[in-house]
This record gives sequence, C-alpha cells and structure tokens, in this order.
Amino acid sequence: MTTFHITVRGTDREAMADLVRTHGLRVFPQTLDEGDPQPRVDAMADEPTIRRLQDAGYRVERHEDVDEAAQEDLEHVGQGNRFAAELAEATEAEGDRS
Repeated sequence: MTTFHITVRGTDREAMADLVRTHGLRVFPQTLDEGDPQPRVDAMADEPTIRRLQDAGYRVERHEDVDEAAQEDLEHVGQGNRFAAELAEATEAEGDRS
C-alpha cells in the first residue's frame, strides 16, 4: 500500500493530539505549527487513513509518495565500495616501500 507525506490541519491543539491518540497517525512532532488559526503537522499515511482523517474533519494536503521518492533516492546511491581502488593503491604503495 502506498504511503504519502501529508500535511494535516485541525481545529485546535486537542484535535492535533487526537491524530496520534485516536487515529494512530505517524506524525513528525518537530513540524507542529500552532501559529496559524488552524494548527498543522506533517505526517505519513496511506490512502485509507487519509480518507478517515478527512471524514473526521481534518484538512489533508497530500505531498509525495514516500515509497516512490525513496526508490528514486536509492538510484543515486553508488554500487560497491567507492574506497576500494584507493585502498588497493595505498596497500600496493606500502608493499613497494617494504
């Protein structure tokens, strides 16, 4: 099942606490912003959870598919040991000095 990065807005601090207590949502606590009339927090959720939150009166803004984003990031990770050639060269140079 696809997991999305979302921003959730609620009516007050108590509603935001219910995201975790009642709805079991995985929130990023450091993203809580209570400066606006409607507090907001970022979280991760699947489609059924997003629908449940919307049905409960929360405003949900969907961002990227985190699974897809992770796969894209992994494509940028190198394969093998990038230090192997440097280590072999240093080992060979040390062997020549002995």
